[in-house]
Amino acid sequence: VIIDLAIFLEFTSEELLNPDSAIEIMEQMAAELQLLNDDEKQEVVMIFYDLSENYTGDTYEYVKGLPESLGLI
Repeated sequence: VIIDLAIFLEFTSEELLNPDSAIEIMEQMAAELQLLNDDEKQEVVMIFYDLSENYTGDTYEYVKGLPESLGLI
């Protein structure tokens, strides 16, 4: 769900989604995920890496970079 939401916020056109709102939601999601303990963060990072293999192109690169973007590593 986190990945799907992040993809939606990143790749939805500005005509359909206010960019400032998208950034605010991503920042809030990142803040919540950063509250996880180190083991939980590592587990989420590994899940993101594993699930990134289900995507191609720009979406693959985006998902692969999510752990860093969200401040988990």
